[in-house]
Amino acid sequence: MFALETVSLTPGKMEARKEVRMHRADEERIRAAAAATGLQEADFIRQAALLRAQEVEQRMALSILPVEAFEAFKAAVAAPGKKVPGLAQAAQASKGILKNAD
Repeated sequence: MFALETVSLTPGKMEARKEVRMHRADEERIRAAAAATGLQEADFIRQAALLRAQEVEQRMALSILPVEAFEAFKAAVAAPGKKVPGLAQAAQASKGILKNAD
């Protein structure tokens, strides 16, 4: 058996279905890899898809900036705010117009 990355599987009954079309050569690679890991093909495919989804979610949660740009960003966030003329009045005037604007 191989050491595998783990992913949290959703507990409960699986009700959704997906159908995948692929080349026969890809099917053979998946079949062999699933067998090598001791997983059924469907479980292997589901885990691989969930690992990829997890990777995408993690990348979406990160911001990759050069060090200088990140330091400038941190300084801007930490700096005191500036009053923008008319902005408070515009915010007050918009109350009730936008949903969940409180």
